[in-house]
Amino acid sequence: MDQKSDSFFVPKMPVVLLISLGALMAALCCVTTMMFQIYVPATTGYFNLGEIAVYISAILFGPIIGGWAAGVGSMFADIFLGYPQYAFATLVIKGLEGFIVGYLGTSLRSRFSNTQLRYLGVCVGFGLALSLGIIGWFLLSGNIEASGGSALQTWWFATLYVPPWLWFVMAIYIGVVTVVLTLRYDPASAWSATAMLLGGCVMITGYFLFQRLVIGMAAIIEVPVNLVQVIAGIMIALPVNERVRKAFLGLGWVK
Repeated sequence: MDQKSDSFFVPKMPVVLLISLGALMAALCCVTTMMFQIYVPATTGYFNLGEIAVYISAILFGPIIGGWAAGVGSMFADIFLGYPQYAFATLVIKGLEGFIVGYLGTSLRSRFSNTQLRYLGVCVGFGLALSLGIIGWFLLSGNIEASGGSALQTWWFATLYVPPWLWFVMAIYIGVVTVVLTLRYDPASAWSATAMLLGGCVMITGYFLFQRLVIGMAAIIEVPVNLVQVIAGIMIALPVNERVRKAFLGLGWVK
């Protein structure tokens, strides 16, 4: 049966393909989260790159698939990596993040003119770049321990030195990418970045409130870590989304 979904919240594609896509994106969120981690001893949490897959899923396929993939995929990553204490909170927080990014990124975009989106893109680009440079320079430079794999089997482990200037190189990159995409190519990129940033703020707030209940004010330590995680996700997901979205537009599966 070639029945297709008929809802604004999901892509217009055969239902069987829609279910398969949801499972695939959840797996992508899980694997992306597990590939790279930096442990945060003060909160027993960890920095990861899972936001990349969360944002790609949400912006391309809307709030339902975005929320499902982000919540379920990230929850399983917590379990596999040996952080079961975060599993349920991750299901709710990351699921809400993915839903919000998908909803904002697909439903509200048409309410802004191209000129408004271009101004928004410039502001978001410079704001993200400035935040990344300042937080990275003062809080996330120096020797760090990074690993990939799970609590049962580590795929790789390394002690790395992160020079302060590297954060400003990345900050310049994200600022230039956001502004160039907005001014030269698709002004809707600005709204996509804004949707990712707002969803990321929900994630940061959610984990802070959860950790505040569990470990007290030490939860504040992970706020800048999660902010950099959000910015890194936007920095990579934004150009990837713009490339991939064109292919799905040709199939009539995304708006």
